[in-house]
Amino acid sequence: MRKITFCAVVLSLFYLSCNNKNSEAEEPVVSVTGSNYEVASEKFAEMNEKAMTHLANFEYDEWSNMLADDVEYYFPDGDADRTIIKGKDEVVNWWKNWRKTSGIDSMEFVDLVTIPVKANQELNYSGLTGVITITYFSNHMNFNGQPVNIRSNSASHFNQDSLIDRIYTYYDRTPILETVDNNILEIVAKRE
Repeated sequence: MRKITFCAVVLSLFYLSCNNKNSEAEEPVVSVTGSNYEVASEKFAEMNEKAMTHLANFEYDEWSNMLADDVEYYFPDGDADRTIIKGKDEVVNWWKNWRKTSGIDSMEFVDLVTIPVKANQELNYSGLTGVITITYFSNHMNFNGQPVNIRSNSASHFNQDSLIDRIYTYYDRTPILETVDNNILEIVAKRE
């Protein structure tokens, strides 16, 4: 009897969770009273992955439509003193220029795992609240016909208008530097 009751409860929960799939797109999935974090809507994971696909395909105009005018792009060179590009035009122009000057032929983000999180209180490093997507992925690139594979992660913050206003990137630049014989951050510093 206990097994039948347990199975009935599990099946009921499964049925209810499947039927409530549409409602979870707009509401947080998990909310713990007093917690700084909760799982955010899956729509932010989908939007972030769409933005990353545009970037990987060098579709800069489409990508820029998903960015806020005051977007900030943080490179992974240190902790508090990172290289930062500020403003949509500057960020998009940097990427366009990087494609022209780096020798990159193609880029593909694969094996994406995206977690949408809502911060209810200001985060220590950024001072931001709201929705942040954390994404782990492999970046398969080709520089002048040479393959480079980098395991990466990024965090993208969405503003009140569901536009990306912060992008924090984390990856080991060594494979890129060895392939292109060029320090990406030196390119950024020369432009400033």
